[in-house]
Order: sequence, then C-alpha cells, then structure tokens
Amino acid sequence: MEKFDHLLELPGPPQYQAYLKERLETLSVRENYALAAVLQRAPPRDTEEAVDCLNSLDACDICPAGSYEELGRLNLKSLKVPEEALLYVNLEQLGQMYEDGHPGLFIGNCYVIYPKQLTPPVRQENGAPMLWDGSWSVKLKLASTADPEGVWLRLPDYALDTDYGVGEIDLLLYELRVNDLNECTLLEARCILPEAGDLMQQYSSVTELVRDGDNLGYVLDEQGQGEPHWLEKFAAALEYEDCRTLKFALDIAQNLHCYEWVPRDGIKEFAADHLRSCGVPDELIQSGDIDLKAYAEDLLETSGYMEANDESGYLIRNAQEFVREYTAQQQTQEDMTMQ
Repeated sequence: MEKFDHLLELPGPPQYQAYLKERLETLSVRENYALAAVLQRAPPRDTEEAVDCLNSLDACDICPAGSYEELGRLNLKSLKVPEEALLYVNLEQLGQMYEDGHPGLFIGNCYVIYPKQLTPPVRQENGAPMLWDGSWSVKLKLASTADPEGVWLRLPDYALDTDYGVGEIDLLLYELRVNDLNECTLLEARCILPEAGDLMQQYSSVTELVRDGDNLGYVLDEQGQGEPHWLEKFAAALEYEDCRTLKFALDIAQNLHCYEWVPRDGIKEFAADHLRSCGVPDELIQSGDIDLKAYAEDLLETSGYMEANDESGYLIRNAQEFVREYTAQQQTQEDMTMQ
C-alpha cells in the first residue's frame, strides 16, 4: 500500500496536521487507491487542500482494471456485443473509449474514476475544511499470511452500488490475497459509536463482525428515512439503555419506536399538549401566564424522562414491545442463567 507521509509535511495549522495524521492511520485499501489518484490529479499545496482531498474520496469509483485492455474487457459487460464478434473487438481502444467518458487514472491494478462533476469542497460555517469523518460505521484492520502487517477495511461497503460491484471488501481480499474474510486475522477494530464497546472482545468471526458493521452503516446512513431528530434520539436511547455492544446498538436502532423523545426546543409544546389533555383552555396556555418551560422541565422529571448528556432532549421507554434480533441468543442465555 502507498504511503502518504509527505502530506504531514505540508504547511498548515496544527489541527489540520493532526486530522491528517489520524485519517491516514486508518486509510482503507479502497481509500488508498482513490487518494493516490486524487493526489496525482491535483497535488495539494497545504494541509487545508490535503483535507479537501481526503473529504472527496467517497465520490471516486474504482474498477478492477490495470490496463486499457482490462478496462475494455470490463466495459464489454455493459455493451450488447454478439459473442461471435468478441474476438474482433479491440479491447485497448474500447478501454480508451471508456476513459474518455469516465476520466480517471490507473493506480496499480485498478482504475480510479474521478467524480463526474467537480463539487465544491465540504466546508464548515467558518469556511474552513470539515475536520470530521463521519461516513463510516466500523473500521477493521485485517491481516493474512501474505500481509501480516494488515490493511484497513472501512464499512459500510456499498459494492453493489458501483458500476462493477467492486467495493471495500473486494479490494481488501485482493490486497491480502485471500478468498474469504474468515481467512483474515483481526488486528484492530474501531466503531464510530463509543457505546458499541470493545469489538475485539465481542466477535470471534470476522464475517459476522463485518456484517454487523455493514448493517450499522446502513442504519446510520438512512437515519430513520429522514425522521426528525433521529440521530439525537438514537444517541439518547444508547445512553438510556447503557449500551455496551454493537449488537445491542443495532437492536436499539431497530426499536426506536419503543422510546418517547422530546427535543429540547420542543419542551414548551410538550407542556402545552399535557395541559390540553387535562382540559386546560388553549387561551390560557397561549396567554403567557404559565411558565411552560419550567412546567415542562418539572413534568419531564416527574414522568421519568432522562435528559440526554448532550442536552439535546429528553427520552423515556414506552410500553411497546422491544424485539431483539441481534441479541436474542444472548438474552436467552441470560434468562437460562437466571432460572
């Protein structure tokens, strides 16, 4: 795998240099190919531009082709060429034609496709580059006999969303020269959710860990299909349940309907709704004669709501059934132990 230590020598504020160092330490195989291509296309002049390069990697696509001939052979899959005519196809020219429509760069045995449209770099409100990488769920460092030092896998893997179905896992297996994830040795594991606990202690199967990491990634990407305050509610539910494993976090994500959530900016309406349910006239509620904020805080406390640590809102468990899918076996074992 290519090293990018030269990026750490670029001029720029310490916080950018620290962010670059942290990101480069867990660069996945796919990100490694993409970054190598992005840097050759537009070498950064400072750490700010280097951060922009890292933030653009998700927009790159990768084909398993190290030459125009291989690229042309891949392109044949999308073209309706009669089988008897295949022997007469100039694969190299076909690969070059594909490059014309999909500009990119050959890196090793892969072809990195640049984004179809140049989009402005992701920026914070103050105009500085975004120093936060939140588009992953789990990162795993995996090794094999061919590469005992290991390489990183970044989840979720959206291989099926690419033109040729080549994603994070495919590239990692190729790099480690193995055919199956269970042929790999897990060296290190990180989860974007601190509440998921120590993944190294929770899983004996790499394949199972990858599957759960993928599922967490899909859940975080969907965020309840746009449900308001979904992420804040999920974080509060993890806190409420004292979550310590990835499987329990997945169960909580699938059972968020089992919790009532009152966002901080909605506590006055919470108090008003309660007063209406008690028959208090709406005229009095809206008059300003009742301190709705103070009343809401008292009502939430006496009703058993927990205030989230980040003060984003209040949460309580309701009476709906909590269905365990991921922790069902663990729960059964605990119930048998208690009998």
